[in-house]
Amino acid sequence: MNTATRSTTMWRNTDTPRPAARPARTHSGHRPRITTGQRLAQALFDRAGPLARLARHGETQWASATFTGSRHTFVLRFESAEAVEAAEALTIAIGDADIAIQGALIAEITVTRFTQTLLPHPQAEIEVSALLLDQ
Repeated sequence: MNTATRSTTMWRNTDTPRPAARPARTHSGHRPRITTGQRLAQALFDRAGPLARLARHGETQWASATFTGSRHTFVLRFESAEAVEAAEALTIAIGDADIAIQGALIAEITVTRFTQTLLPHPQAEIEVSALLLDQ
């Protein structure tokens, strides 16, 4: 059952600068929490390599009778012949990937779309869907 949808900004491989290694405290004295979606994005980028760019991330809260979690959709862009090769390798490896996310269990992860163009310059776009269950 979907209960809410929100978009978050990922900080790696985007135009948005990454926060400092130790995020500043908020006005209430707490550090901002890194979400499981951000952890999953980081794991995807670790596998995709430095040429991947985040085009979009969507998150929808998910629940069943026995589990809660969130469904994530990531769109990654790759622009260059070398980057397209990295996209193809990620697409092949994503189903076999052994990804561990602190605080969540990956119940399902799949590539739902792969598009590639060669002209005027090589580029690819991958859409990855994942279901994370809260631990």
